[in-house]
Amino acid sequence: MSLGPGEPAEAPRGLDEAWPLVGRDAVIERATAALNGPSRSVLVYGASGIGKSRVMHTVAERLADDAWCVLAASGNTALSAVPLGALAPVLAGDPVAMITAADEPVALFAAASAAVRGIAGGRRTILTVDDVSAVDSVSVALIAQLVETGMLRLIATVRESDPVPDGLLSLAASGDAVRLDLAPLDVDEVSELLTRVLGGPIAHRDAVELHRVSHGNPLFLRELAIGAAEAGSLVAADGLWQLVGVPVGTPALRDLIRARLRVLGDDERDTVERLALCEPLAFDEFARPGAPEALAKLELRGLIRVDESGARMRVGLAHPHYASAVRDSIPRLRAVSLLLEQADVVASRPMSPGDELRVAIWRLDAGRPSDAELLARTAALARMAHDRRTAERLAAAAVAAGADDAGTLLLHGELLWSLGRAEDALATLARAEERARADGGPEELLAAIGAARADVFGGDPLGSARGLELLESLERTLPGQSATIALSKAVLLVNLEYAHEALAHVESAAAVSGDSEFEQAVLQLSRAMPLATLGRSDEAVAAAEHAVAFAKGEHSVIPQRRAEIVHAHALIAADRLDDARSTVIESLHDAIRHDDELTARLDEFLMGRIFWQLGRLDTAARWFRDTQGGAELHGPKSLREFAICFLAILAAEQGDLGLARGFRARVIEGLDVDNSVTALADAWIAVGEGRPDAAAATILARVDVIEPRGAVSVAAGLLHQLARFGARTHARTAAGRLERLVAASDSPAVRRRLAHARAEADADAAALRTVGAEWESIGHLLYAAEAFASAGQAARADGRGREATADLQRAASLAAACEGARTPLLRFSEGTEPLTPREREIASLAAQGLSSNEIATRLFLSPRTVNNHLQSTYAKLGIRGRHELQA
Repeated sequence: MSLGPGEPAEAPRGLDEAWPLVGRDAVIERATAALNGPSRSVLVYGASGIGKSRVMHTVAERLADDAWCVLAASGNTALSAVPLGALAPVLAGDPVAMITAADEPVALFAAASAAVRGIAGGRRTILTVDDVSAVDSVSVALIAQLVETGMLRLIATVRESDPVPDGLLSLAASGDAVRLDLAPLDVDEVSELLTRVLGGPIAHRDAVELHRVSHGNPLFLRELAIGAAEAGSLVAADGLWQLVGVPVGTPALRDLIRARLRVLGDDERDTVERLALCEPLAFDEFARPGAPEALAKLELRGLIRVDESGARMRVGLAHPHYASAVRDSIPRLRAVSLLLEQADVVASRPMSPGDELRVAIWRLDAGRPSDAELLARTAALARMAHDRRTAERLAAAAVAAGADDAGTLLLHGELLWSLGRAEDALATLARAEERARADGGPEELLAAIGAARADVFGGDPLGSARGLELLESLERTLPGQSATIALSKAVLLVNLEYAHEALAHVESAAAVSGDSEFEQAVLQLSRAMPLATLGRSDEAVAAAEHAVAFAKGEHSVIPQRRAEIVHAHALIAADRLDDARSTVIESLHDAIRHDDELTARLDEFLMGRIFWQLGRLDTAARWFRDTQGGAELHGPKSLREFAICFLAILAAEQGDLGLARGFRARVIEGLDVDNSVTALADAWIAVGEGRPDAAAATILARVDVIEPRGAVSVAAGLLHQLARFGARTHARTAAGRLERLVAASDSPAVRRRLAHARAEADADAAALRTVGAEWESIGHLLYAAEAFASAGQAARADGRGREATADLQRAASLAAACEGARTPLLRFSEGTEPLTPREREIASLAAQGLSSNEIATRLFLSPRTVNNHLQSTYAKLGIRGRHELQA
């Protein structure tokens, strides 16, 4: 799917069709190789819906393609008491006659052997058996005999927690038997599967959410996706599928789960219902007689999970969708009774803060909320536990119950902002300020409310200036709170690229702060962003690392994710992109788990920045689309605008000027008044339009604005872009301005950009090779490709044809991994035949380490076609194989 800016997607197609098999190549290859080799049997284990049957049948299809004879049988609980009920229909034209002979083992084996020979006609034979644990004992014994005597080979599926039939135990335990345990799909596999089914990419955060609620089970995933589509909560625009509601699944999924639970006894059902409403529960919190025995049975059935990692053994349901299916089936009055009963059990004993939180939630769920003070206290506990959605619900209940004090309102406002509800947050914070002033609240509280309001203002694309005005008014009325206000001002000043002023505010706060570990960690966290912007990268990274280390400590009140975002910013400014990527992706998944929309959006945006600098343009665009879509649904609005600007830049770098203009036209009016990202988008569009001088003027005008503010790293990045526009005169100008920045900065990242600009300006082939190798060594593949391309052009101009050819081939090889980059420095035509779009796409995937089969599956091609394209690519690039492409 390829949609233009603002273009909505059609309803998802293909959800009800057969889904492709994803993430199973390795097990299929292993099973096929084993059966083609010495193995007589392969047993495929896994939970219901995990894909055991699909794997088994795919293996059988591959063997059939190799001229094997394939026989298929399946277990059936209803027929398990019928002797030979599973195998007779497979082997006999008259199944009744064979079943009648089941009491004569010798005659039965002879008849079965003859039947196999007759059907196979001399071919090797494989028998597939679905759900072998439900096969009748006579069929099992006959299957074992046929395999042992070499008449056929066996591949069978075994349901999770079901035993292998006794008749197959010796075969399964033999040295040539192969056991395959199918694991759930991981997040990337879920994302790939949904992308292929939907015909376009799905937002990463929603792939993570669907992975979480499906546990990576393909059947559950399918029903959840269908349910979301039917409910209208799976939508797409700009080529990106997103969830706008909670994935609830289909009635078929709920019926499937309930059917599995229908066989439970009264004690087991009571236990499952309590867990569905209250999980997890400690083992000793099941007070009903018979509960221990019920728990043991449920564990054997694979319906619950037991966690012994803490001081107390805790129990939960094995799958999150079990809980929703069970909750939907519990009558309301019974649910209220169970919730209140379980709350009384826990409340009857000495309670920890965590126990208080659970009891408050259960009573709230039962419609019997605790008193306002307890609700407010437990809301704060839930926030400390990073459960923001529950915390917001408790805080709202506290306010509704009468806790209209400024402190509770501040807590509620901050939680609403973290969930992306900016307007609600501002309204609640305004009421908090009114209450604080009416009640004569302390200055510390008024300063905290003001800082929270300014933070929300900063989430608006044009709101940082408004936030600064608010903080400056607070400075005049609350002189004793200068440190708190100064640190909040520093954040907004960094947003506006006033690095000198931001750092000055941090240092003014430091002058009046204490020496406690907490205060020093806050100061270091506040220093890191201005330092990174000033180009003092080593200091910035060290300051951020200090804050992260403190945030990771036990009972730290600094959110770890907040510290990690600042750390990632510092790492990106220092060109340490691999370190930044690992930090951000871990933070993102944690934010998704805890409904922290603000952090998730920042992380998505940072992932886009990282991949843009790495030169992975399509991947960067995907992350910026995630940012844009998430910001439109959940905020903050500022990141929507910045993401759209970067999408315009990426489109221009890929040569799609129409798409770039379309994105740029969607940016809100006024953002280009004082913003570096809009300036860069405008410059790249001007380059695409053949107006490099206008592009250079835009860049230099912006640098003239931000350089006096101390935004060294931003200015250096813009000047490096100027050197990439393809004109030596502009590269010379960029180098001259970068020399001035290097004098004010200790950043290797700034010096690296100066070296590149100077080499471009001088057309120095040797210097360009050195710069290209350095860019390549730190993963900036597009910059490396551009440097080698320029080296090749310079070498050719000097009459060094062999060097030129080598440089241009290396540039082409690097550019193949840059996902469609068509920048001015890569538009060389001599010495290297250009790759076709399909060759570039396949080369990019191969450079990322995907096998030919994986590429074929992803692009709906045959492996032979993929290999043909790769061979053509190798010939054009003058390389010998995949290893050189990856290099």
